[in-house]
Amino acid sequence: MNEKTRVLLVDDHTILRTGLRMFFDSQQDMVVVGEAVCGEDALEKVQLLQPDVVILDISMPGMNGIEAIARIKQLTPNVGILMLTMHEAEEYLQQAMQAGASGYVLKKAADSELLEAVRAVARKEIFLHPAMASMLIQSLFQPEAKENCKKSINLTSRETEVLKLVALGHTNKEIGEELAVSIKTVETHKARVMEKTGCVRRSELVRYAMQKGYI
Repeated sequence: MNEKTRVLLVDDHTILRTGLRMFFDSQQDMVVVGEAVCGEDALEKVQLLQPDVVILDISMPGMNGIEAIARIKQLTPNVGILMLTMHEAEEYLQQAMQAGASGYVLKKAADSELLEAVRAVARKEIFLHPAMASMLIQSLFQPEAKENCKKSINLTSRETEVLKLVALGHTNKEIGEELAVSIKTVETHKARVMEKTGCVRRSELVRYAMQKGYI
């Protein structure tokens, strides 16, 4: 009998981790060897548990998923990393793959697709959610978009917080709850950020936040 693929789950949502554990443990060829709630916790668990595949989200408290990928690959180069996230922006996909991820799947994916992704990553193959693969292919055949964002700006501390949360995919309502302000206030800060940066689309804000080290 072949050995089971050892999986480490990294996500700050307990309900999601519990559901994924039950799902993977029900497979004959997989076993969840541990869980982590953030990037720092994942680094410890990877060294301790030696998983074959780490399933990682991008948005987490403390160290984000992109940074965690690079750190994990430094510690255990042979481990496969599969991103399981809600973020559909091409910038996140590119950053994750450049950092060392072997797969990228959206949380809205079907169960069968998630299983296929884990098995592919365990075999040292690359797996992309079809929508993300299509986006990546299209970008190869499109002229490079003109960069509208300004290189140097001066954001207030609150504008910086809003920029980070927008870039991480949070809605205006979620940002308002996080910062304890009204949705209207969030929209005002967001408009100022876009005016100051010169970015006209959310994808440009994501790229800007990544390039400038805000996320």
